[in-house]
Amino acid sequence: MPDASATPTAAAAIPQVPTPASRGHRWRFHRVGGLDQVVLDSAADLAHLSELDPKLWVALSCPTRGLEIDPKTLELLDSDHDGRVRVPEILQAVRWCALRLDDLGRLLPGAAELPLAAISAAPARSS
Repeated sequence: MPDASATPTAAAAIPQVPTPASRGHRWRFHRVGGLDQVVLDSAADLAHLSELDPKLWVALSCPTRGLEIDPKTLELLDSDHDGRVRVPEILQAVRWCALRLDDLGRLLPGAAELPLAAISAAPARSS
């Protein structure tokens, strides 16, 4: 999955690169451990995540157990309950959040909680 934790201090910065399917969105990459990883550090990055070529994702799936991510969160993302979170499930979660939050960027700090003010006052549209 794209690495939301890569920081400029942890890796050498690689220039922004548009991908053919990105429709103008400019992705930023960092090299970590010899691998170029997409940096997700803006609401726009999350909003355009469905346009990122799957070949550029660090992983196409991950298990719902044994990671340093809350297993309950991973189980919620695992919509088909096969024990793995895959790219389409991540994209669906981002779409769901985009319909309900005032700013997708609120997800980026990785806090355990979101303030009530993060919920959009506009009614959620169907996804």
